[in-house]
Amino acid sequence: MNPTLRTMAIALLALSIAGRAVPALAFDLTGTWVGGYKCDEFDGAKRKASNKTSTLLITQVGNTLAMSLNGAFFYNGAAIPDAKKPEAQGEAVFNQCGTDNVPDLGSQGEILRAKVKTKSGTPKASLKGLSIFEDPVVSAGTCKYSFKRTDTTNPNVGGCL
Repeated sequence: MNPTLRTMAIALLALSIAGRAVPALAFDLTGTWVGGYKCDEFDGAKRKASNKTSTLLITQVGNTLAMSLNGAFFYNGAAIPDAKKPEAQGEAVFNQCGTDNVPDLGSQGEILRAKVKTKSGTPKASLKGLSIFEDPVVSAGTCKYSFKRTDTTNPNVGGCL
């Protein structure tokens, strides 16, 4: 089993043991999403970056997520359903593939926390999130994401190896 998926499984088991079990049927984020992001970066000087025409592809199996941003960045994730409306809303957490524990010397890393809302039976859904990232070129930054789903067809995104 992939180390990241193993970590997510252990975390979900720990939550379950603590009496805060994740509902079996979460919202479904599978599909194609369009939107954009805005980032504040720092590499010794402040910089801004953005992309208003981005595409997210998400595949969800149970509460496990795999995501691709613009076909260039890949993530593993987990769905965290809202206790009151698990089928329609909650949050998701994504960890960029290659994220390591060696800032500025290892590979680029990012963790994204997103609020999500879906409407069953339609593509209508929103994802709004905030991430923190680091990479050997830009050192550190934060990004705000805002996406709307346009299609619920499974893009079959694979998880991190």
